[in-house]
Amino acid sequence: MTALKAFYDGFTDALNASEPDAAPSSVAEGYAHRFKIYRNNVHRGLYDALGAAYPTVHKLVGDGFFDRLAQGFVQSETMRAGSLALYGAGFSEFLANHPVRESLPYLPDIALLERARLEVSTSADAKPLMAYDLAGLEDQLEAVKLQAHPACQVIASSYPIFSIWNVQNPVEGAQGGKASIVQRAETVLITRPYMQVEMRLLSAGQAVFIAALTQGGLSLGDACAEALQADPDFDVIASFAEFLTTGAFDARQNTPRGNGHDDE
Repeated sequence: MTALKAFYDGFTDALNASEPDAAPSSVAEGYAHRFKIYRNNVHRGLYDALGAAYPTVHKLVGDGFFDRLAQGFVQSETMRAGSLALYGAGFSEFLANHPVRESLPYLPDIALLERARLEVSTSADAKPLMAYDLAGLEDQLEAVKLQAHPACQVIASSYPIFSIWNVQNPVEGAQGGKASIVQRAETVLITRPYMQVEMRLLSAGQAVFIAALTQGGLSLGDACAEALQADPDFDVIASFAEFLTTGAFDARQNTPRGNGHDDE
């Protein structure tokens, strides 16, 4: 096993080495060029997988620079999943520590948004909480506690990431033209109603409301109070209805019932 481990370690080190001509010592003399071809194919596959996972980041920086970012990211990895389906975890953190952030400070958060879209698209399926699930709880709604649906994420940024993403990914059939982006903080809700990934821009009150419910563990009543404190114009009824419609909450939970028993 020691010899086998040494073989795999040497192979992996050469595969991830920054030197383009690196080859493991186990490769027979005269065959290093074949390893180089294999190495190039592996790296090209990783670059392409990263580009597929982060298409908007790719658009924003261009082909050549994205390849250089991908090369740096691949070389920085210490562990990697066996599947490329969800490849690229940690890319946002990599960008946050890369000099590119000086010219494109919003880029790490765009990567966070795209990562959330990818994870939401592949998350486990579950029954979303619907309005009829709350029938009979009208007098107890303030005490109800909710949790996020598996295919629901919220990304908050100091930058207008929702606006930037939409400019880079216009709706099919929409007229082109230069769009004006307001420099502001934006919070985005990403969900998957009807098996289709959707994004919505949240108001300040909505952002506080859903964070209080799904991250803070607060009841509906307490979450509403926090949202109204952050945004006096927060529309509780309309916002809660919107979250239910988008499938933001998981129906698989206990809710208080008038008979003193919880439903499974």
